[in-house]
Amino acid sequence: MKKIYILLTILLSLSLGLKAQQSFEFSYNGEVFTDTVKINVLPTGREEILIDYIHFKNITSETINARVYRQDIMLNPTASLFMCFDDNCVTDTIPQNIIELVPNVEYTSFDLQYTYTSDAPSIARIHLVDPISLQSLQSFIVLYSNSDISLPKPIKNNTLTLEAYPNPAVQSATINYSLPSNYRQVTLVLRNMIGKELKTIQLSSSSKGKQTINTYDLPNGVYFYSIIGDGKTIATKKLIVKH
Repeated sequence: MKKIYILLTILLSLSLGLKAQQSFEFSYNGEVFTDTVKINVLPTGREEILIDYIHFKNITSETINARVYRQDIMLNPTASLFMCFDDNCVTDTIPQNIIELVPNVEYTSFDLQYTYTSDAPSIARIHLVDPISLQSLQSFIVLYSNSDISLPKPIKNNTLTLEAYPNPAVQSATINYSLPSNYRQVTLVLRNMIGKELKTIQLSSSSKGKQTINTYDLPNGVYFYSIIGDGKTIATKKLIVKH
């Protein structure tokens, strides 16, 4: 309860500090948000990876150039957070990338990559800043937390599982998956370290199954495989390829 109170206090103080004048519109999974986007994390005890695309839209009548500044307010000790532009992830909190925001056109090439092993919360504030003065033009808060922390645990036979074997993979890997609910459309996506999609496979089952992917044509390295349900990323795991 004390942790929840502290978290709410931090969020309140951050929200009060957001600029009232709005030049940009932010959206996540197709839904517009004002000052805070909440992203759910799961208490799996294993390394998990979330790749979340957040879109920017310039709602003024003039083109605005901006850089993005990531301010880590409270980061889970087991977590790391990176910003990615056009599939290129960077560790800098204020990278050199200058983005051009044309009036009423969504900028869709920005995403956050969050890696964690516990569901302890993390809070970051993302600023769009002037490229020269670095003055904040507008910002929003990103909250990574377990939204079900105060709710009963889910039934064991209705939980999410996503595992690849063998891992490291040589010629191929089999992905076993079990989803907590039914989805109309389920897709398996394999990406490289910079987020570029390498393989996309439409899965036949909407709740449980397995899929084998070839890895003989991939260079040695680290990759990420994701289950996408009805257009939303449900889970992402790491796959190592070693020939």
